[in-house]
Amino acid sequence: MLNHYWRISSDVFHHGLMPNIDVIEPWGFSLEKRLITNSIGFRDFSTKEVSKIPEKKRLLLIGDSAIEGAGYDYEFTIGGLLQNHLSDNYEVLNSAVGSYSPGIYYKKIKYYIDNGYKFNRAIIFLDPSDIIDELFLNFDEKGNFIIEKNNTTNISNFFLDNFLIFRTFLRVSDATESLKNFIKLKYKASKKYGKSFFDTSNEDTMYYRMTHVDRSAWTFDDTLFRNYKDGLSKSELHLNKLVKLLKDNNIDLDFILYPHPSQIAFEDLYHQPYWINWAKQNNINLISLYPNFQGTNKREIVFDTFIFGDLHWNKNGTKIVFNALKNKVNF
Repeated sequence: MLNHYWRISSDVFHHGLMPNIDVIEPWGFSLEKRLITNSIGFRDFSTKEVSKIPEKKRLLLIGDSAIEGAGYDYEFTIGGLLQNHLSDNYEVLNSAVGSYSPGIYYKKIKYYIDNGYKFNRAIIFLDPSDIIDELFLNFDEKGNFIIEKNNTTNISNFFLDNFLIFRTFLRVSDATESLKNFIKLKYKASKKYGKSFFDTSNEDTMYYRMTHVDRSAWTFDDTLFRNYKDGLSKSELHLNKLVKLLKDNNIDLDFILYPHPSQIAFEDLYHQPYWINWAKQNNINLISLYPNFQGTNKREIVFDTFIFGDLHWNKNGTKIVFNALKNKVNF
């Protein structure tokens, strides 16, 4: 899949968003969002200039694609909802970008604090995929990120920009690969739910996909990533550094755990218990949003709160998270 030019690599914090962009970004096969960033490359309502010293209190959001706001315009994301709700007292700055994890959280926030940006409060959002993403971060002997350069990207982008036949081929290739993956998923779903292949519905297939993606499902099946403990250890190391950084700069902190469909459908044996214990040991205010996604009909909850076939909240799920934050975070 080709990268958009506004999603850039960073020698300091691995990757991020280009400052001062206003673009329409396709997402998945059916959604698109208007992506706007401010002067420091954080997703926002406008390409505004962000001062180092705020005129009002400043709330910093730290997270990955769920907090960046996958698939939706900013007004429908957690960042947008919080900014509109807290605008009298807070400026909300959203540092989140897709595929972030604790190592990047720490490096990115340290970069902006070291460069003089002031924050009063931070909310760290952590989900099960962060632990697996952390496993794929590589550092040199000085603790800097090792960024793999893909020399084929520029060539591919040239053909994509200049040749219609290449763009058509790319779409056909993507569609063919998606069809093959769907057939494999449908077969697995049929086995899981005890149905024939032809009686297995699209809903069955997508529910299986949403609840069995390995980057999330390791919390009930530790054979999917046998080195998940390394991911937890690396995540804890960087979160300890991030917490110390925030405390040293007198920044209040809330730590939010939220489930993916896997944790709604099955018991979380390894992720939530680990971080509850960590928060107690370090006197950190942990807020679990797992109870906000509980109910007797788990399949109905998943489809009602997540984008169909995906791990990201839909508009309804985002409102549930927003309302929980309003009730549980002492703004």
